[in-house]
Amino acid sequence: MEPTGRVQLSDAPTPKGRRRQSDLLDAARSTFADQGYFETRVEDIAQRAHVSRATFYTYFDSKDDILAVLVEQLVDDLYEASAAPQGRGTSPYLMLESTVRQFMHAYRDRAPMIRVFEQAVSLNPSFLALRIEVRARFGLRLTAAIRQRLLATGDVALDAELAGYALGGMVDDFARGCYILNQLVDEGAAIDTLTRIWARAIGLPEPAE
Repeated sequence: MEPTGRVQLSDAPTPKGRRRQSDLLDAARSTFADQGYFETRVEDIAQRAHVSRATFYTYFDSKDDILAVLVEQLVDDLYEASAAPQGRGTSPYLMLESTVRQFMHAYRDRAPMIRVFEQAVSLNPSFLALRIEVRARFGLRLTAAIRQRLLATGDVALDAELAGYALGGMVDDFARGCYILNQLVDEGAAIDTLTRIWARAIGLPEPAE
């Protein structure tokens, strides 16, 4: 995904400029999390970063512009968290469990910004397009992993692409319920259940009790 920001963090010509960009991004992240997408104004971000409106516009075109950069960072973090560690001697089931746990925890820790992103999607078509792109990005990774598993087991009845979207959507929606809608569930039990459902869907052996 390409951010819409006119100047990316690495493009600032001086150390001072890069620090100022970083300060603006930190201020925007905090302001969005505190006030939400709808109530946040450029003035609020600039004030929290202790700079003028003119300075803000030196680096970003609008609040949507700076939010797009923050969303890119957010998605990259979640995408990285969805990759299970490749530890030696780790069974496929335990690797799947680790992936689910890492994603759930990454979602939990970034819930305020995910909520802001959802608000932006409801109003701005460019963020809706970005949301669809994010879904496709995750879907492609999950499809590849599931297809590899199905080929190994000889299961030709399950559509790998549809399974990837369905199983990925299950975990994503469960995380949304827990950390955005604040549904009270036991997190450990939830991770265990999600892992078992996923494993059974693709014929992955579960560890002995």
